[in-house]
Amino acid sequence: MRATSKDYAAALYSLARENHSEKETLEELRLIESVFEGAPEYAAFLAAPAIPKSERLGSLGQAFEGSLSEFTMSFLSLLCEQGCAGLLSECAEEFEKMYNESAGLARAEVVSAVPLSDDQKQRLRTKLETLSGRKLNIRWRTDPQLLGGVTVDIEGLRIDGSLRTKLKNVRKVIGE
Repeated sequence: MRATSKDYAAALYSLARENHSEKETLEELRLIESVFEGAPEYAAFLAAPAIPKSERLGSLGQAFEGSLSEFTMSFLSLLCEQGCAGLLSECAEEFEKMYNESAGLARAEVVSAVPLSDDQKQRLRTKLETLSGRKLNIRWRTDPQLLGGVTVDIEGLRIDGSLRTKLKNVRKVIGE
C-alpha cells in the first residue's frame, strides 16, 4: 500500500503547496493521527467497508468539521470513500517527508515520560539542532513507560536518555 499512500500524499502536498499551506496541512494531519491513536475504534469504524459510506462520512463531518481546512477535510473524506482510511498514518508520513525535504528540515521524534514545557522543548530543540547541524521538524510525544528522561530519534540516530534503559543496563551489569 506504500505506493497508494505516496500517491495520496503527493496529491495533498501539491494542493497544499499551491495554497501555501504545507505546514498547516501537516499540523492537521498530525491532529487526525492523534485522534485515531487515541480512539483506534473510531479509525476502525472509518475503515470498515460494512458500514455505509454516508454514515462514515457523516461521522467525519461531526468529528472534524471546523477544525480542519477544506482541503484536509476533503482529503480525509476521499480516503474514507475509497476505503483507505487505514492509510492515513502512511499518508501523513509521506506528506511529512515531502514537507521536510522542501523546507530543508530533518525529521525528529522526542519521547518523554511526562509532557515537556514550552521552555524545555525550546532548549532541547536548540541543543538537538546544534548536535545534528540541521533545522528539525520535531514530533513531541509522551510515554509514561519511560519512567523518566527522554528518547530522541533524528533520521536514524537514536539518543536514549530514558530511565527505563538506564535501569535495564544496571540489571545487565548486576546479572553478569
